[in-house]
Amino acid sequence: MAWDSDSDRGNPKNWPTWKKWVVTMIVAWICLVVSFGSSLYVTGVPYIVAKFHVSQTLAFSGLTFYLLGLAAGPMVAAPISELMGRKVIYITTLPISMLFVMAVGLAKNIETILVCRFFAGFFASPPMAVAGGTITDIWELEEMGVAMSAFCLAPFAGPVLGPIIGGFASMNKHTWKWTAWIQLMFSGAILPLVFAMPETYRPIIMKKRAKTRNLPLKKSEIGLGKFLSTVLYITLLRPLRMLFLEPIVSVLSIYVAFIFAVLFGFFEAYPVIFEGVYHFSLGITGLAFLGIGVGLVCATTTYIVIDRVMFFPKNADGTRGTRDANGKLILAAPETKLLPAKIGALLLPGSLFWIGWSSKVSVHWIVPILAGVPFGASLLLIFYTVLTYISTSYPPMVTASALAANNLARYILASVFPLFTIQMYKKLHITWASTLFAFVAVALMPVPWMLERWGATLRARSIYNVQETPTADTSSEDV
Repeated sequence: MAWDSDSDRGNPKNWPTWKKWVVTMIVAWICLVVSFGSSLYVTGVPYIVAKFHVSQTLAFSGLTFYLLGLAAGPMVAAPISELMGRKVIYITTLPISMLFVMAVGLAKNIETILVCRFFAGFFASPPMAVAGGTITDIWELEEMGVAMSAFCLAPFAGPVLGPIIGGFASMNKHTWKWTAWIQLMFSGAILPLVFAMPETYRPIIMKKRAKTRNLPLKKSEIGLGKFLSTVLYITLLRPLRMLFLEPIVSVLSIYVAFIFAVLFGFFEAYPVIFEGVYHFSLGITGLAFLGIGVGLVCATTTYIVIDRVMFFPKNADGTRGTRDANGKLILAAPETKLLPAKIGALLLPGSLFWIGWSSKVSVHWIVPILAGVPFGASLLLIFYTVLTYISTSYPPMVTASALAANNLARYILASVFPLFTIQMYKKLHITWASTLFAFVAVALMPVPWMLERWGATLRARSIYNVQETPTADTSSEDV
C-alpha cells in the first residue's frame, strides 16, 4: 500500500515543520530523562553507604546495573516496534520503568536497589532504541542533520545534568531517595505528551489506514517463529559478530565506548578532584559538570554548521546537497564526513591531560572545570561522526546491527568504569589516573585519519556491504 500522493499529509515526512520539531523534542526529552536517571543516582551513593553499611563500590554498582539494563533492553524494542509500532514502545515501557524507579526510592535494602535499578534501565532503554527511528520517520535525509544533532544532544546532556540537580537534592534532603523522586518527576512531566504523540512508523500507519478504509490487509509470509529468530539475529547475534569481526564496527565501537566510559568514570573522579582537592560540597561538585555541558552545546552548534555549510550546502533552487539531473540527492562517500571526528580526536587527549595536570591546590578550581569543555565537545563530535559513518556504510538492516553493536559496547564498558575509577584515582592519584586515560585517547586519535585512508577499502571487503531485503525494523537506531 502506498501513500495517496507525494504530498499525502498522513506521511510523517510531509508533516508541518513545527509538528516534526514537537515530536523530535518529545523523543529527545525521553532520552534525556532516561540518561539523566543513570548519573542522578550517583549523588545519593554516600547516603546509601551510610544507611545500609555497604562498601562504596557496591553502592556505585547501582549505576552499573542501570547501564547494563540500558544495554540489554533494546533487544525487546525491535520486535515490538516492528509488530506494533513505535508509540506502543513509548507508552508501555516508560511507565513500567517508572514503577521500578519508585521501588528504588522505597527500597529497604541494597539488594532491592540494585535489582530495581537494572529493571528501571531495562524498561527505559526501548524508548531510546526506537527514538532514532522516529527521527528518520519524519525527516528527509538532507534535513536530518540538524534534527539529529539537536536530538543526540539529549542522551549526553542527561548524565551531565544528573549530578548538577541530584547533588543539591541529596545534600539538602540527606537521603538517596530524592534521586528516585526527581527522576519520577521528570518522567511524569513528559508522560502526557508521550501519550498524545502520533505514530510515525509507516507500516503501522498504513495498517490503520487499511482498516479505516476496509481494505484487505496483506498477511506476512514470515511466521512468528521465523520473525523472532530474524530479530534476534539482527539485534544480538549479528551485532556480536560485527563487534569482533568487522573492523570498522570494532574500531568505532571501541572509540565511542571508551569516551562514553570516561564520562561515567568522571562521576566518581569529579568528587575525588573537587571535594578532595578543592573541598567543594556535594552540590557544588555537581556544578563542575557544567564545563562538560558547555562542551556538548558547542559540539552541537559546530556540527550543525558543518552539516549545513559543508555536507548539505544550500542550492540555488532552495534544496540542499548535491543532486543529479532529476533532482535526486547524491550521497557522498562516508569518508568525506570525518571532519567533526578529527576535531574531536584532537580535543580529547588534550582535555584529559588538562584536567589531570591542573587539579591541584595551587591551581584555581575553574581551570579543571574548563577542561570539561573540550572533553564534552570531543565526546559529541566523535559520536555524531560515528553515527553518520556507520549509517552510510552499510545497508539498512546491517546498519541496525552495527549500531546495536556500538550501543552494546558503549553501555557495557561504561558500566564497568565506575567499579574501578575511584580506586584508580586514589592509587595513581589524580594526575596519573587522568594521564592514563589521556594516553589511551592518544592511541585512538589516528582513527578518523585511518578511516579516511583505508575506510573505502575496508567497506569494499566487508561481507556485509551488499543490499539486503529488509525483514525487520531497519531504523531503530540506538543513542
